[in-house]
Amino acid sequence: MKDSIALLKELIPLRPVSADVEAVNRATQALHAYLSEAGAHCCIEEVDGRQVLYAATEATKTPAVLLNAHVDVVPADDGQFVPREADGWLHGRGSGDCLGHAVICAQAVVRSLGKASVGAVFSADEEIGGATTLAMVQRGYGARCLILVVDGASGAIAVAQKGILSFTLQATGKAAHSSTPWKGVNAIDRLIDGYLSIRELFPAVVPGDEWHNTMAAACIEGGTAHNRIPDEAKMTINIRYVDPAERETIENRIRELSGLELGVVMQCDPVVFAEDTPEFAALAACMRESLKADIAFVRMNGATDARHFAQSTAPVAIIGAPGRDIHGNDEAVDIQALRQYEELLVESIRQLGMES
Repeated sequence: MKDSIALLKELIPLRPVSADVEAVNRATQALHAYLSEAGAHCCIEEVDGRQVLYAATEATKTPAVLLNAHVDVVPADDGQFVPREADGWLHGRGSGDCLGHAVICAQAVVRSLGKASVGAVFSADEEIGGATTLAMVQRGYGARCLILVVDGASGAIAVAQKGILSFTLQATGKAAHSSTPWKGVNAIDRLIDGYLSIRELFPAVVPGDEWHNTMAAACIEGGTAHNRIPDEAKMTINIRYVDPAERETIENRIRELSGLELGVVMQCDPVVFAEDTPEFAALAACMRESLKADIAFVRMNGATDARHFAQSTAPVAIIGAPGRDIHGNDEAVDIQALRQYEELLVESIRQLGMES
């Protein structure tokens, strides 16, 4: 059995950035080779050219416990694809999100062979929407008792995550020379006015009281020259919302208040499970024992592929090892904590009584 950190160091240099399907597939194939050699039941499903690995301790699409992590990562400069250890941390793109988690899911399957009913879906495009995970759910992959998404919520169990609404706001105007702005209609001005009009829908959120709708301006473009009034301008906004029933209302209010053309970029509903779900209580007990710490139930601002597993019959929880600067310029994972979470997965599967 290969050491987890050694395996992670092999995956990071493969550069599995979501947009590079071949590179993501190479990371999938590397995990496939490791798991199949270790004796796990493996199969690869293809979704629009992307390979999605499923590995399990038995030949079933619905083991007692299903783990999930993704092998695609966000872009980074060249240096981040050279893994390095320093002060107990492993640095490199994907170390914290989410190759490190993929590795410990793989190890949990290997270490549970002949002992427990567990499988793992290694998603191939979580960072750009998770269509591969949705396809796996639609093809019948799930769990009889618990689905555990290993992708966040360090030191806690996330039982809810916000939904996503990403829109483009498009403004049009009339081009003119910048020296005679009165002869034109400035699309950038219209875009700014429209954006400011909808900001009032999203009051400021303070740390500790974050379970509210939020909006962030993410991208903006407009204008072609310093001496030309632009006739087109566009912005992308990213909204996180807490109530599935609000989706249509939010969209309609933005369209009404902004007066701009609205385009849908991405949409997924919030995921909310009850804290008193029995499987969550059992998981929390295992985590308290393994981590020697109090375990809180939390709600996530971000989104994971739990959004797709939510339509399954089994409850879905989200956990993850401590990382830092996720998606940033110095992403890293706590090596000792990652090993602790590997032990936690193995012990949780065993203690939950889901013997094969």
